[in-house]
Amino acid sequence: MDSFYWIFICIAVVVIVVAAIVGVIGAFVRSKKHSLSVSNDRTWYLQLSLSKGDALSQWFLVLGALALSNAIYVINQNFGAPLSWQTILLFAGLIFVVCGYLSKSVYAMVIGIVGLLVWWVDQTIAWSFPGGQAFEAVTAIPVGLVWLAILLYVAGFIQAKFPPWKRFAAAYTFIGILMATTVLFIFSTRSGLEALESMIERSYLFDVWQNLVSIFVIGVATTLMAIYAWADKRVSAKEVAACAVLFLLFGVFLVLPDQNIFFNSNYELSATGIFWAAIINFALFFEILGVIFSGYLRKELWLVNMGTIFLLIFVAVKYFDWFFDFMDKSVFFLVAGVLLFGVGWTMERGRRYLVKSINS
Repeated sequence: MDSFYWIFICIAVVVIVVAAIVGVIGAFVRSKKHSLSVSNDRTWYLQLSLSKGDALSQWFLVLGALALSNAIYVINQNFGAPLSWQTILLFAGLIFVVCGYLSKSVYAMVIGIVGLLVWWVDQTIAWSFPGGQAFEAVTAIPVGLVWLAILLYVAGFIQAKFPPWKRFAAAYTFIGILMATTVLFIFSTRSGLEALESMIERSYLFDVWQNLVSIFVIGVATTLMAIYAWADKRVSAKEVAACAVLFLLFGVFLVLPDQNIFFNSNYELSATGIFWAAIINFALFFEILGVIFSGYLRKELWLVNMGTIFLLIFVAVKYFDWFFDFMDKSVFFLVAGVLLFGVGWTMERGRRYLVKSINS
């Protein structure tokens, strides 16, 4: 890839947007707290992560890491490109992660983690389709991303145990929740189910030993991390159980036989398709509720707010997805207005109750 560093520029833009969203949440959290409250002590590391005081120096570090990564790319090109662009991307991601940890820069660390995730996805595709042949869906990618999301979620709470790394804790947890929710959202749609049917038809897992080894390593690392976090009381038994259910749900996709999710004639969901659509949508719904209650039990308002936003999006998207084709349009929008207003009002009342309970 002639301009691979544009990937990191795009990642940086995404991080800026995410940081802005989290900053709004953080501002809301800070506005609801008094300086001597117990909750403020619990979220000081979140405020440190989102501090505006060192944001400029953090972005200078990001630019420096980007320049160093680009220098490695240029040197590789001048020597005849002995390394693939995936390898250069791996080096660049490691540079950002190392710079982030050494300089306590949340932005550099987040960009590095996202860069490493992009590298793994692209490398999995390269392993499955060497020589640049036509791309097809690969089961290892969504399974690995969900397992890595669980790993990051658990690792975030483990890092909160160590004072030098506390400012990275919320970022790890945020990335993990966002990634797991996004994958579930994708596979809860018609397009996602079509991709699932295509992936199950040929998983490219047992045919490619690199994919098999990488999935095995990710699965073992996630399992050991979750067990350690539970034994160290960083996560509760209920959280571990919820993560285990999500882990096993996507793990099943690796060994499923061919599934006829759609009828071949008109692409309507078959009985098997309805079953998997229900399973994935229920998993998405309870995963979002789990985020909200995790925030309540941990007294972390940003988790409550994040889960509430996801729940509102879920209700709106699924309503339009399920009922738009089955109702008269005027009735549809009338019912949609009433339903979404009622759901929004109920969610806001529930969120205020949780916030009040946490503060008290």
